[in-house]
Amino acid sequence: MALEMSIPLQGDIIHANGYLRVTDCRVCKKDGETDWFMMVDVAVYKDADARGATSPERLQAPAVDKFKFDYAVSDGASPADAYAKLKTLDLFADATDV
Repeated sequence: MALEMSIPLQGDIIHANGYLRVTDCRVCKKDGETDWFMMVDVAVYKDADARGATSPERLQAPAVDKFKFDYAVSDGASPADAYAKLKTLDLFADATDV
């Protein structure tokens, strides 16, 4: 599972057809707090071929590398759930599943 979309890079550069994969999703709660949240880490690659290379090289894209979402115990916590949460953001409105 992955997403393909235009990736905002540093210096106001847009990379068309970038390849994104969720590398980690975890559910957390701070000590003394009652609210849970989901942290999602994303890896960005030039394209799917670059991801499949022997030594995949990630693109530096701070705008799309880490996200925090509100979380309820009834929500799922799988990578598929993380992709679904990402797609609720305007930044990912034009992303396609690949």
